[in-house]
Amino acid sequence: MRDRAERAASVVTPLAWALLAGGVASLLVGRRLGWRELTVAGATALVVLAAGAAFTIGRTRLRVAVDVRPARVQAGGRAAAAVTATAAGSRRTLGHAMELTVGEGVAEFGVPSLRPGESHEEVFILPTRRRAIIPVGPATSVRGDPLGLLRRERAWTEVQPLYVHPRTVRLAELGTGFIRDLEGQPTRDVAPADVAFHTMREYEPGDDRRFVHWLTTARTGTLMVRQFVDTRRTHLAVVVDAASGAYRDEDEFETAVSAAASIGRRTLADEQDLSAVVGTDRLPSTTPNPFLDALSGVELGPEERCRLGAGVDHLLRSVSGLSVGVLVSGSQATVTDLRAAAVRLPTDVRVVIVRVDHTAPTGFMPLGDHVLATLRALDDLPHLMWTIAS
Repeated sequence: MRDRAERAASVVTPLAWALLAGGVASLLVGRRLGWRELTVAGATALVVLAAGAAFTIGRTRLRVAVDVRPARVQAGGRAAAAVTATAAGSRRTLGHAMELTVGEGVAEFGVPSLRPGESHEEVFILPTRRRAIIPVGPATSVRGDPLGLLRRERAWTEVQPLYVHPRTVRLAELGTGFIRDLEGQPTRDVAPADVAFHTMREYEPGDDRRFVHWLTTARTGTLMVRQFVDTRRTHLAVVVDAASGAYRDEDEFETAVSAAASIGRRTLADEQDLSAVVGTDRLPSTTPNPFLDALSGVELGPEERCRLGAGVDHLLRSVSGLSVGVLVSGSQATVTDLRAAAVRLPTDVRVVIVRVDHTAPTGFMPLGDHVLATLRALDDLPHLMWTIAS
């Protein structure tokens, strides 16, 4: 009973409530004072409300579907929502208005009278200029009077997300990691012991005698040992500074997110391990789509909670065995802050700091044991990373 009352009340707009109150007051005052004109005005207001109610009576028998095509798109790409309304009853439907909620906006369209089983489709181009997670839906039918006094809505579909991924650029293979792994990639570095045999060499004091190759030693008359190639599997971590004070403007932050997305996508394409943190939020990073989906929704946050150092601390509490750390920040982050974040990582982790600055030339320089790279534009990232990796 209470639910029915709430649904009925939701049909009445604020204008209708005002008209109802004014009509009742006019009737009461007009009759009390014998003021005929005021009584007529009050009665007219109530008649208008009663007539408007007739427009909201009745059932709409429809099947409505919303198809977001595609569900994921890179910023600047094309995406659309197709709304299909089908008459589901045995009688012809009346024409009515429908609305589709898209983000914070509403798209309005009309559905004509439909024969049983007949469908009507409307297609809307969705905004994809900037990275975002855009809720699409619900599709809602609207019945009301011409004066807009009463409005009866019914939602036919659920909300569907459109993931507008950050723009990415294609990177070359990022190179080998810095930890040994049985499934790793062989490098040109030589190691005293590992799983990939490389060559023979003469014994040197301190070599492990377990790797002496006795057959070759007997043939050459010189003590020979086996030399191995170091095999490594990269576990790369990307930490993005999400503190609003680290960036000159939102465009710098967008470039930072795109750089992180490009590096992470390349890491996953190389079938290497990836961990990702933005601010202090750990992102899913085992496959590309969940990783990029999560990046679609990241935003700048409070200075203390989202600064780069806090992100590194959060990473280290949940991840071990890192080989490479890529720290991404903006032009307003000081070298002191960047160095302080980098030294939080273990000493055996190679650290590359990428500072986005749209006013400075792209390049890199040593920062102690680390690399400090400046990125002017996202399109500069492939050459920058190739240079650093080589």
